[in-house]
Amino acid sequence: MLYVDTKTVNFNEIGEVSFCWIRNARRISISVKPFNPVKVIIPEKVSFEIAHQFLVSKMKWVQMHQNDLNNKEKNLTIFNDSTNFSTRYHTLSLIKHSNSTLKIIVRNKTIKIFYPDFADATHPKVQAAIHKGIEEAWRIEAKALLPKRVSELASEFGFKYLDVFIKNAKTRWGSCSHNNRINLSLHLMMLPDHLIDYVILHELTHTIYKNHGKYFWQHLDKITRGVNKLEKEINSYRIGIF
Repeated sequence: MLYVDTKTVNFNEIGEVSFCWIRNARRISISVKPFNPVKVIIPEKVSFEIAHQFLVSKMKWVQMHQNDLNNKEKNLTIFNDSTNFSTRYHTLSLIKHSNSTLKIIVRNKTIKIFYPDFADATHPKVQAAIHKGIEEAWRIEAKALLPKRVSELASEFGFKYLDVFIKNAKTRWGSCSHNNRINLSLHLMMLPDHLIDYVILHELTHTIYKNHGKYFWQHLDKITRGVNKLEKEINSYRIGIF
């Protein structure tokens, strides 16, 4: 996004808000994300007064979403200098440097997060950079593992599919399109192997049954030998909670 101007305002009800004028924005919108202030996206020629009024009119909506995020953030890992964290093949390393910028390098099985030496690792922007670095490591790992695993399971159980795509999907683990393209979230890399297989088999079963009807669940249970237990287990995980 190409920022034209920004303005930060503090509200008693919702805290810090960033008003951001974007050159190609078509309408006013509000973004509420973990570890970040509320952001109001504004078309270039819309005044601050109009954007302010829009935010005030949506105040209850913003507060509701902030409450939901606060509940989720309580379960999130807060990374600091002494945190030991690894993905399957990458190790997190937090490094202070003399620059005033954040830098993320994912290379040689290491997730390096460089942040200003005057900042605290628990600062929301540093935390956001850490999450971004972890997601990039997961993307690398997912591309190496998931397409191959889809192929293996499809061959083992007699499924046919068109392609496999890895996406940063944060609302569901996977999906299957009408023409049998398998979409898998890179966040699958946080799951144990047997649950990754379960998600893949779930989506492969959709190449035959396009809904969640009785025959879909019967077929999935037949090949997984315990669909109820696996559903209960995977529902204990949440995408975005590290």
